[in-house]
Amino acid sequence: MSPKDSNVGNVGGICTDYALKKKETANPALNLAKMRKTLESKCPEVFVKSLTWSLFYMLFDYAVWGGATYLMYNFVNSPEYNSYSPLIRHSVTAIYWNICGFMMWCIFVVGHDCGHGTFSKYHTLNEIVGLITHGSIMVPFHPWRLSHHRHHSYHNHADRDYSHPWYTPDKLHPDGGAEFALARAMENYTWMRFLFPFIGWAIYLFGLPDGSHFIPIGFMGSENNRMWNESIEMLGDYSEHKKCLLSTSVVFGYAYIMLEYIFHWDWNAFGYWYVAPALIYGWWLVTVTYLQHHDHSTLVFDDADWNFVYSAFETIDRKFGFGIDTLHHHITDGHVVHHLFFKGIPHYNLPKATEVIYEYMADNKLGHLVKTDNTPDFALRVHKYMVQFGFAANRFSPDNYTPEAVKERLQKDAKSRLNLVEEVAAKKAGSGSKKTK
Repeated sequence: MSPKDSNVGNVGGICTDYALKKKETANPALNLAKMRKTLESKCPEVFVKSLTWSLFYMLFDYAVWGGATYLMYNFVNSPEYNSYSPLIRHSVTAIYWNICGFMMWCIFVVGHDCGHGTFSKYHTLNEIVGLITHGSIMVPFHPWRLSHHRHHSYHNHADRDYSHPWYTPDKLHPDGGAEFALARAMENYTWMRFLFPFIGWAIYLFGLPDGSHFIPIGFMGSENNRMWNESIEMLGDYSEHKKCLLSTSVVFGYAYIMLEYIFHWDWNAFGYWYVAPALIYGWWLVTVTYLQHHDHSTLVFDDADWNFVYSAFETIDRKFGFGIDTLHHHITDGHVVHHLFFKGIPHYNLPKATEVIYEYMADNKLGHLVKTDNTPDFALRVHKYMVQFGFAANRFSPDNYTPEAVKERLQKDAKSRLNLVEEVAAKKAGSGSKKTK
């Protein structure tokens, strides 16, 4: 199967005609029940939530973070420390910060499973572990769980998506509304977009653009408080508000224990051993989540065109390489299937589920919809993309979806694109031919 056989009026199998593209969104193969049935028939184990494996990965991440801290503490307090040159001392410090920051990010991903209910089959245990893991990295678990669930429920919806703001031209217009003031500022100042990966996570947690994750009130204005406004509208009560206060209490409890019993209110020590790695982890979080959802060809949809399954394939499976994809629990190279079954498949089963979905898409001549990308330059790519287009997005509309526009956007990412769906299809064909011999 070649993607080029999929459609007429295409570039590399991608529809360039708006009417054909719109028709493609209703393809009967793009059906979540059919995809789930395929997964259950070929590898039902991907839906098994193993508490043993989840605990193993959680403990491994904490062990590496703790082990690196132990080694660094002994190095800093060794008799030979002052005999080393500043270059060596600073280099070792930078390595330490990066290792610990990365492992804090990995711990976030474990808590991410808790938020989706895939850490274990026990709801209460998921919530307890989520509070523990996210609290240890200063994230209020329940508000994050709430905003992240809404992101998954409306991925790539121009207006309803959470976490990943889609700044379409109408929103960037001076009359686009007060809630898009930050977007217009970032559009006007390149340096803000370049620096955003370093500060974006803190900005998001403190309230922009969905609402504060620490305090369930709109202290940044009602226009930036939709998470809590919608919670009252949907639930008719303040149950999520109460969970927010519980989560914030856990975060402050962690902070107090660290400052009182570990750092003895030495703010320099707190900054060195905890805050600096936390800044690295924040960079990782923004980098990974941004690259999961943004490239030159990304489309967003409104109520007339959005559907859950089709929009999930605007997500990008990226290969970071260097063992990173495995270490941070396949959050990069299994993200498409994660968006399709975000409440059903734990992270350690994503690779197997991903291969089956690739095969399913190939069998249904829809492989061209799956975006896979080789991104070993992720550390540069995130800042490059931020400078080039930031959070600006293309609405799926006749004006934006023309053959010329589609071809131009596709060419900008063509060099790093992978053909993993074709590779899976070829692998399947090869194994099939061996069986017939």
